Amino acid sequence: MPGTLVLIHTFLKHNPWFDGDIVLITDGLSPREENELSNFPNVSFHKPGNDLQLRIGSLCMDLPTYNPKRKRFYSIEVFNLQDYDRVLFFDSDMLVTSDLSEIAKLPDQLMACSDMFNHPGRVRDKVTFKRKPELDFTDKQSFLPTTFNAGFISIGSNYLNGNTYKGLKELINKDIFEKIRTHNTDQVVFNLYFDGKTTLLPIAYNLIMSKWPALLQSGKITSNEIKILHYTGNYKPWETSPKMNELMADTHFKPFYDLWHSEYQEALSRLKKKN
Repeated sequence: MPGTLVLIHTFLKHNPWFDGDIVLITDGLSPREENELSNFPNVSFHKPGNDLQLRIGSLCMDLPTYNPKRKRFYSIEVFNLQDYDRVLFFDSDMLVTSDLSEIAKLPDQLMACSDMFNHPGRVRDKVTFKRKPELDFTDKQSFLPTTFNAGFISIGSNYLNGNTYKGLKELINKDIFEKIRTHNTDQVVFNLYFDGKTTLLPIAYNLIMSKWPALLQSGKITSNEIKILHYTGNYKPWETSPKMNELMADTHFKPFYDLWHSEYQEALSRLKKKN
């Protein structure tokens, strides 16, 4: 809930041109939480389809290790939003720092950021999804040459249809996921389905927090160029943990956590005024 508040608040703050719908894909909010989020304009709540839920449930029955991560597959429901010309999908642990109108206007039908910025010469194995040197493969059909992080995706109308939605759901199955040797879930599905069909965006549109020191040192990006921050894994700023204490003491990370907490307080203040 805190992450979602900050995401919506910062997106609207930096994108005053936006007058579209804000669709939250969820099935677990309380009436109080729905009421709070409804203070933002044009908010609606969209439950994952029954067939998608059944497929996720079946996978978790066959492979119980996926049960704690089952809601990560809800992102697939975005391709069932068929009444739009374009959808910008965000994970709820993101913070927007800039205007995204340029991305919203581009004609490319699927845009996202690479998940291989710090792994030169490596590609994803199609079966295990592990990163491996491209030179290890003798068959080009055995690897995914271009893969992307599923946290932020810009999707055009060509893919917002029943066929895409059906094809993605069919990839949620035991035969595929029992061979996966990474922590990934929906990202596996998206990269298998959209193999070779993605336009890669600059890393500024999905700056994964854990990668920041290496990216800064490489000179690939500066903090002023970041458009979307992504607090993945154990980097959630609303949690209390030894890891969070460590990050708050690190000069590389502290400014980004201070920013998140500042935006969170601003979002709460905005909601209080509306109530």
